[in-house]
Amino acid sequence: MNRHLPFTPAHDQIYEEYQKDADALDIETKALDYLLKAVESGAKLIVLTGDAGHGKTHLCRRLLEKYFEYSPAKARELLRNSCDGTVKITGEEKEKNKPPLKIHKDFSELEISEAKKFISEIALDDDSITVICANEGRLRAVISRGEKGGISEKIEKVFAGSFDTGLCTLDGQLHIINLNFQSIAGSDSEDRSILGSAIKKWAEDGGKWNKSCGSCSNQARCPIYKNRNLLSESASGLGSSRLNRLEELFATVERLGGVVTVREALMSVAYLLTGGLVCENVHEKCRTNKTDGWQHEYAFYNLIFSRPSTIPLDRLVKGIPVLGNLLKLDPGRRAIREVDDRLLNEANVFEHNELDLNFRLLLDGRYKNIDAANGIDEINTNPTNKKERNQEAEQIGKVITALRRRAFFDDDASHGTLLERLGFKFGDVFSEILNGNLTSQKTIQYKGQLLAGLHMIQGVRLALRANFLYLVDPAFGRATSDAAIISRQIPSNQIQMIPMRDGWSLGSDQVDHSLVSSVNWIDRHIIVRFEGGSGSYDDLVLDLMAFECVLKAGTGYVAEEFYSHDLQRIRNFLARIAEKGRSEDGQINLFIAGQIFSVSLDEDIIQVNGGK
Repeated sequence: MNRHLPFTPAHDQIYEEYQKDADALDIETKALDYLLKAVESGAKLIVLTGDAGHGKTHLCRRLLEKYFEYSPAKARELLRNSCDGTVKITGEEKEKNKPPLKIHKDFSELEISEAKKFISEIALDDDSITVICANEGRLRAVISRGEKGGISEKIEKVFAGSFDTGLCTLDGQLHIINLNFQSIAGSDSEDRSILGSAIKKWAEDGGKWNKSCGSCSNQARCPIYKNRNLLSESASGLGSSRLNRLEELFATVERLGGVVTVREALMSVAYLLTGGLVCENVHEKCRTNKTDGWQHEYAFYNLIFSRPSTIPLDRLVKGIPVLGNLLKLDPGRRAIREVDDRLLNEANVFEHNELDLNFRLLLDGRYKNIDAANGIDEINTNPTNKKERNQEAEQIGKVITALRRRAFFDDDASHGTLLERLGFKFGDVFSEILNGNLTSQKTIQYKGQLLAGLHMIQGVRLALRANFLYLVDPAFGRATSDAAIISRQIPSNQIQMIPMRDGWSLGSDQVDHSLVSSVNWIDRHIIVRFEGGSGSYDDLVLDLMAFECVLKAGTGYVAEEFYSHDLQRIRNFLARIAEKGRSEDGQINLFIAGQIFSVSLDEDIIQVNGGK
């Protein structure tokens, strides 16, 4: 695990070409399955794209192993020496009759002009299969400069169209696997996600743990071994539920707009298990600290939301960027009365004398060991001045924060769902829509909440809940905070809330070639679809934060500064679709003092209808 940490000298070994077979972590992914099926079904050109760290080179190595049955060592040798796109790689013995592969493992190694030339020389009628790895930015730059009618234009057509159609291929010959849609926390089956599989493989590898830790005199005092036991399904009865919570937590980061690569996921797992420590560090700490009480800092549930004193914050967040997003979701900083009462006032919430709940605190001028399983009962100093009161408050806060975090991973759903515990009031509604679990009654209820929120964002405060969405005319705007000109109204039965995958409306014969099937997928957005005439529609895409913003606005309050980016985007979208519906019949709809009025000119007489 040490080589997966970005702040260790061995970090260069995380890169695929330099890994050793004994330390390699092979996780089955849907991208690999799709790649193999594409190769075996007659594909001529496959483009693997996505940010650095998504596993493009790893997929090439696994392709060589699976397709030609090469050993991992041979596949890595070919990666280093024969994957510049010019060499035809063939199989040995019984695999010789298979079409050869031409693999370019990284377009970033080429100048744009060279990459453009390489693509232009690809022949789709060749006997070989070409596989290209390119970061999305480099791919866009190369194909945008390609010749009209050439391979570059075909790639651009499939790539650009994939965002609208959700398809990876149009003809079965050219495939684009976009790993930026890959989720490290999502799973459509009973199998673990990429993140969960990595934790499970490392934590459940009893042979390696026994070999390294079985005879260690400091095993009982080691925070690394404790983390392994906390997250191992075989070593702990709660190991499986803790893994589920970790997967949900990382899925929440992805649904808030974060893109987490496979490399980041592996670095995160290594960090959560070790806290940046190696065996020598643990032995040294055990020698210099005769009593326990320092290990809680390295408990996985504290590491994920804070940092150990041995690693500077900027170095940690720069090395593993996803941790910067996780720091903002800390349940230890959120007070929930029912949870706190149980942790502090009920007995036997946690077992006593656990290593991660042992705190060595400075109380009354001397250090004392506290068992946090007893809550804060043992922190009973008698402060006599402000300094001592602040010191006691700091020590109590440290214990309570850790207890809340541990409870966050250990509690069942009866004590609150993950999104509730993180402070997302409408997070469960978001999840129910994505999972298709929203009943008809709830759909109507929350659609009404959504309409109220969209009205509030426009400054329209209706006296009664409406079953229409009223759109303020962007050309006229609002005369005052209580009056506006309405450009268009859309009935609620023409508004849908659907998961992202349903927005593509894929046919049964297209699913196997879709983005959803090409990677480990997770729905990250809700699409609010506004239907128009002749089958046309407009889609407003909302991630978890934007969805929370709209539904909170429906309760009567908009936090302008906090949600400023989302609010601006939503207002621009509403203004754009409002322009499509301007009335041409001479009738003007007005919003005044919480009510809607229609104003029309008939025989030189102004008529006003509506209101009460």
